[in-house]
Amino acid sequence: MPTDHRTALERAARDLLRSLDSLPKPRRGLRLVDTGGGLACLILVWDAARAMPVAAAERRRRAGGGRRQCKADIGEVMAELCRPLTRKEVLKALSAAGKDHGAGTVAKALADLVAAKELVNPRDRRGYRLPERWHQEKTPSLFENG
Repeated sequence: MPTDHRTALERAARDLLRSLDSLPKPRRGLRLVDTGGGLACLILVWDAARAMPVAAAERRRRAGGGRRQCKADIGEVMAELCRPLTRKEVLKALSAAGKDHGAGTVAKALADLVAAKELVNPRDRRGYRLPERWHQEKTPSLFENG
């Protein structure tokens, strides 16, 4: 049993790499964060033939359309459910479909989709919907019969 943190980490890293050896190499870096026993841990795994992933590269990747998949997933669940969905309902529908995206990513993707007129949000508290499914109810005028 290791007697210091560094020795324990080295042993755990060797064991982790041995257990990952039979899996395909990740195309991008993988991160995992966990806590326990009053400590926190960050594990970063990447293909040794590539450079270590850094936060700046990840930000550039996101800025270049990182929400693309989230927007596509939102479009799929909206088309499948055929009804207005609030932001929270969109998050639940995505999760139920096995397409987990963070709440912030979904909120930004919804804003992008509304700006691009791919979704509408008429602020009627019923939620977002596809434009072809939204027909604004006509409010009768005081001067109309009926």
